[in-house]
Amino acid sequence: LKSGNSIEEYEYENKNKINFKNNIYLGTISRVEPSLQAAFVDFGRMKHGFLAFNDIQSDYYQLPTEDKEHLKSVEEKIREDLKNTNIEEINNVNSNSEVANIDEAKESSKEEVISSENSEIKKDDKKSYRDQLKSNYGLKKYRIQEVIKPGQVVLIQVLKEERGQKGAALTTFISLAGKYIVLMPNTAKGGGISRKIFNSNDRRKIRDILSKIIIPKSMGVIVRTAGANKTKNEIEKDFNNTINTWEKIKDKAIQSNAPSLIYEEGDIIKRSLRDIYDNETKYIYVDGNEGYQKAKKFMKELVPKNVKFVKKYRGKIPLFHDAGIEKNLNNIFE
Repeated sequence: LKSGNSIEEYEYENKNKINFKNNIYLGTISRVEPSLQAAFVDFGRMKHGFLAFNDIQSDYYQLPTEDKEHLKSVEEKIREDLKNTNIEEINNVNSNSEVANIDEAKESSKEEVISSENSEIKKDDKKSYRDQLKSNYGLKKYRIQEVIKPGQVVLIQVLKEERGQKGAALTTFISLAGKYIVLMPNTAKGGGISRKIFNSNDRRKIRDILSKIIIPKSMGVIVRTAGANKTKNEIEKDFNNTINTWEKIKDKAIQSNAPSLIYEEGDIIKRSLRDIYDNETKYIYVDGNEGYQKAKKFMKELVPKNVKFVKKYRGKIPLFHDAGIEKNLNNIFE
């Protein structure tokens, strides 16, 4: 991101080591490990991913219809109870990548309280309170080997990339970062606000906006830091765009065979346009046809009227040399 002769922001990605954190895959349960209360998932990588039982949505449980319906009704009652006690229900929060920025929302979701600034029950108490509710409603505590079987197909998102001998950490609770919001399409918890938005007036305004947006019961939304000063129209438009992305993901998943990549979150061009581009940015220059087409396509989804600002660089000198960026980057190391 360049301003005059200065570099405001710079991000680099190695084409031979593409980041796949936050990508969404269709995978198959390859092994269930009772001692770890986890499953291993073949999602197309050399190493199978690690899926903890807590990261498996109850929709995947292989149970008799009656048991499944009971489980769903209890989960719904617990959500209502938590809501009525001023606690925001959070099933799973994942990732801490500042780049993808799903993180800031997920981090904030650990602490977010929607109904009131003064929660009756603190987050130190929240887990035990939820467990108490489960017990009160007579919810059976399942073990992974009772409800998950090898060969099952699951839609998963990467929480952590492979580390040493460990496979990637996975979740079935999906999070999609928009420009101003993070959508959790299969985590029913209403609306929330990034804890990085400190100003109480901003938080009140955002809470008011969220109350006017129709969020499906099965979904959760958290407004990102970038959404702090945005209008209802801007936040709602981003919400609808992100819902459309989720619909495309579902359609692709239905038409695909496991294992396969369903959605690529970690693309540097998409991330840059989503997280850095705003109304004060004038032109976007892209060197290379593949990148240019990708930027144009994504801008069309993001802000259709601004596609005209995406320009293909046609100079003979490489773009970073021509714009003086290479020289500025070299100065950093002197």
